Amino acid sequence: MVKSVHRNLSVACCIFVLMLVAEISFAQEKNPTVYPYGGVPDSSRKIPVVSFDFPSKYIVPFSFNAAFFGGAHFNSRASFEHSRFNNDANFWNAHFDSIANFLFTHFTDITNFDHAHFETNAYWGGAQFASMVSFNNAKFDSLAIFEGTGFWGEADFRSARFNRLVLERTIIAGVFRVGSDIWSDKVQKFDCTRTIFLPNARLVLHDLVELNIQPEKFQYISFEDNLDYFLKKDIIENLKSKSFPNDKSAQFELDYIFTKSTMYQKQIGEYKENRWYEIGKWPKWFINTIYYWTMGLGYRPFRLIWWMLAATIIYTAIFAKKIPGRINAYISNPDTNSTREEKKEVRLSLWETLLNCAYFSAMVFFTFRLKRDILTFFDAKEKRLIVGEWIVGFLVYVAFLTLSKSGSILHNLKELFVG
Repeated sequence: MVKSVHRNLSVACCIFVLMLVAEISFAQEKNPTVYPYGGVPDSSRKIPVVSFDFPSKYIVPFSFNAAFFGGAHFNSRASFEHSRFNNDANFWNAHFDSIANFLFTHFTDITNFDHAHFETNAYWGGAQFASMVSFNNAKFDSLAIFEGTGFWGEADFRSARFNRLVLERTIIAGVFRVGSDIWSDKVQKFDCTRTIFLPNARLVLHDLVELNIQPEKFQYISFEDNLDYFLKKDIIENLKSKSFPNDKSAQFELDYIFTKSTMYQKQIGEYKENRWYEIGKWPKWFINTIYYWTMGLGYRPFRLIWWMLAATIIYTAIFAKKIPGRINAYISNPDTNSTREEKKEVRLSLWETLLNCAYFSAMVFFTFRLKRDILTFFDAKEKRLIVGEWIVGFLVYVAFLTLSKSGSILHNLKELFVG
């Protein structure tokens, strides 16, 4: 009798446990659990509020193969310190009520923080973004600290809003896009004075911004290609008035960046990738090209050297072709009182003639005032060639004096040899 009762109770308990497990499994299949560290994404209901609130000494790094936190609401401290995202990491429209800790986190693939909202400090120190990361339209109500962070792919901070963005010792290896929110009256400020730019880095301006950056880093600044002419002009004028109001050399460099970006661009319409479409309108194309290659000759002394070498070599070839004997005669006997017989052409070897023509070309090019004996030794046709080179040299000197900041060449030489 007792055994029968025990047997019946055991069967009843087994049936109850089986029914409970079946009910839980059915409920889980209908509404799968969304774990904060992964699990099955649930599109049938709103993503629940999840909490990462671990004391620092109990932080356990996670490794995510697939991470989808789109629309997630973190109502407490969110800590992903030392975690690794092996595939895409999606935090689109995520909301962080408290501290967001991404210290030393590694993002292997595409990372999306578009429209994310950080109500308190967000820490990204030491984090590494191996691929593209986007903070487009992200909102940081407090500090956004990227100290020591590595952006090895493309980074997009267009329309991001923040009180202060820390980029000290941040490494930028690829394209880093910046630009203020067009719907906001506040112009965002990016302090890149202690940011590390690798050789292939580009700081791409998409809209109005303020920059704290040294002039030697201006080489990394460029524009978004699809911007129109006047928006580029507004961006440069804003930088000149807000970021560098009293720095004439920096303003000059910004004008140079603007000219370089718009030299093949119409004032109406977007930028065209094919720069040769302007060749048909050759006067504008020619003027833009000359302006580009002559702008900043004093601030860029090596560009000036290339102009000098090109001019002297070209005229060396012209003299060697047109008047080689007369050049040899002048160098052999430049006396203005020489007889007509003494002024006749002198024939030398090809190598000696080329050396004489190169010497004569350099002498004319670097002469501020043509010597009297040159004007009396050569006839009218020959003098036209010589005066032509002298005018080219004079124009290069004028460009050197008018298109450069006074003393800037000395500054460049000091930086080159002293550091």
